[in-house]
Amino acid sequence: MRTALPIFLCTVLSAGAAFGQNAISAKAGMVNVADGDVYLVDAKGGEPRKLEPKPAEFIDIKEGQTLRTEDGRSEVLLTPGSFLRMADNSSFKMFSNRLTDVRLEVLSGTAMIEVTEMVDGNQITVLDKDSTVTISKGGLYRFDADPARVRVYLGEAVVEYGGQKVTLKGGKELVAAAGGWTQGRFDAKETDPLYRWSKRRSGYIAMANVSAARQSNSGSVMGFSSGRWYYNPYFGFATYIPFGDTLRSPFGYYYYTPSSVIAVYYPRPSYGTGGGGAFGGMNGGYAGMTQRSAGSSSYSPSAGISAPVSSPSSSMGAGSVGSRGGDGGGAAAAAPSAGGGGGARGGR
Repeated sequence: MRTALPIFLCTVLSAGAAFGQNAISAKAGMVNVADGDVYLVDAKGGEPRKLEPKPAEFIDIKEGQTLRTEDGRSEVLLTPGSFLRMADNSSFKMFSNRLTDVRLEVLSGTAMIEVTEMVDGNQITVLDKDSTVTISKGGLYRFDADPARVRVYLGEAVVEYGGQKVTLKGGKELVAAAGGWTQGRFDAKETDPLYRWSKRRSGYIAMANVSAARQSNSGSVMGFSSGRWYYNPYFGFATYIPFGDTLRSPFGYYYYTPSSVIAVYYPRPSYGTGGGGAFGGMNGGYAGMTQRSAGSSSYSPSAGISAPVSSPSSSMGAGSVGSRGGDGGGAAAAAPSAGGGGGARGGR
């Protein structure tokens, strides 16, 4: 029992040191999760390479390469604050991995893109059959290859097809048919395995954000004008740390800055009998923090998206990577405290 504590401390200290070394934002297309049978196909062809990432191994999808799943799922980091997640038997090809102009094509199956933050000047362009979809705002988007379909759960996307240009907003979809594309509405409360897995992943990333933001110091993000990806060794994947203020994801989870998390762990002293300090301590919540509105880069969930909201006083359900199970519920809410808990890749 006495030897366990030093070993644990060494592990924590070495893991904590990794935070400052792993700010990763140079290009879009880093594979954050490869769960099951996930393959990378080179631009020149050849034998597909099965991805089996090791801890702290960053696999990038280069321009011209294709990421394909069989009996598996994958999560890919796009522009800072945006994630692409693929279901089984799906694939996409990367045409441009520049952060200011990410361009890809959905070749088969289904992909969802969650945008918690979209920095001004950045955009994501998705080719789906003969349509070109441009995403420049926060939200939640879905792309199906066969039959071709574009859905906007939250946010706004500009779609060009057959010489036409339309703007899709929350609850709207475009479906390819024999006579062209048809616009209509869909039930945003509909879910499937990919949607539920995306929701859980969003929660786990928010949980990892609190841990990473606490380990990061203000100096590590000094000079940044926008948020950054950070590899979190405790969780074994990259999370997102916003710049300036708190963000809320389309699924209702919070992403904190280092300064906002530090303010909770080390609240300002309270003087007199008027209550807590500027942030009110753990029980007072984050009264002093600002939260970006939907008009800039983040979204508050609408009636179509359930919102498991994180809170400073709830415990963090971080733990080892779990196996693929049934279609269970969402992830635990993000929180600055760390209790034990479930795996970071819950069931389908």
